[in-house]
Amino acid sequence: MNIFLKLKDLDRRWVFVCVALSVILPMIFKFELPIYPGEAVKGFHNKINSLPEGSRCYISFDFDPAAEPELGPAATAVYLHMLRRNIKAISGANWPVGPEISEKCFADAKKIYLDTFDEYKAAGKLAAGCTKEVVYGRDFVNLGYKPGGIILVKSMCADFMAPFSQDREGNATENMAIFKNADGHKFSMQDIALIVSYTAGTNGIEAFISVEGDHKRPMACGCTSVNIPRFTTYLQTGQLVGMAGGLPGAAEYETLVEYKGEGRAGMSPQSIAHLVIMIFIILFIVIEAIFYFSFQREALWPL
Repeated sequence: MNIFLKLKDLDRRWVFVCVALSVILPMIFKFELPIYPGEAVKGFHNKINSLPEGSRCYISFDFDPAAEPELGPAATAVYLHMLRRNIKAISGANWPVGPEISEKCFADAKKIYLDTFDEYKAAGKLAAGCTKEVVYGRDFVNLGYKPGGIILVKSMCADFMAPFSQDREGNATENMAIFKNADGHKFSMQDIALIVSYTAGTNGIEAFISVEGDHKRPMACGCTSVNIPRFTTYLQTGQLVGMAGGLPGAAEYETLVEYKGEGRAGMSPQSIAHLVIMIFIILFIVIEAIFYFSFQREALWPL
């Protein structure tokens, strides 16, 4: 019983030390736990796989640096997948710092794409139209941040090019190849094959869902872990074709595109830390149960 008395009065700082070690040690002694992609991430991945070459997707970066460790790896993995499928990325943002994060994620994806191009080309894992050249204005454009949220999305539905006469750097978008249509008609929301929002709060994917009746475009999202239960509802209703939730979602998407990035690298420390926390919770519940059945209830929880 003495050991249980000592554990019951364990200094909480030892718990903090154990949790810290559970994060630090897997980062030092690197190892990888098996990752099995879930249906939500598979739906996201399969949708992009199903798009014809040359399709254009609108990617909205609706988060800030605080959420980048969770959402940045997923964005990079999706950009990489799009490059390998010869899908064009039109990047926008409902949050002010979104364009900078988009630029970084695309640059990372572009480097991976070019570094692995020959290997994937030889293995037949690239779309037929892929080339060892990524051209701004043809394969990718960063339209920058525009305020307004739902109002902006509604204006995009009415006339996509109206809010985006220039890109983030002030370049005219009118003559960019990414906005050209073979039959010459003006680029509109109906030319977007998939809307993706990486969401950390307001004016994210829900801004697009709320006006779904206007654009009628398929949608997918990346979200922080805390938002997974909320956005799962949209998966169940079919309003989202897929979702990459938190760091696990990023790790699952990286697995599907055969790339080990920050998502997969971060899963071992996160998983071990969660396991240690669960062990402490179970341990303290068992200790309290032992004391409850060994002593009078009043001694443990006085009224």
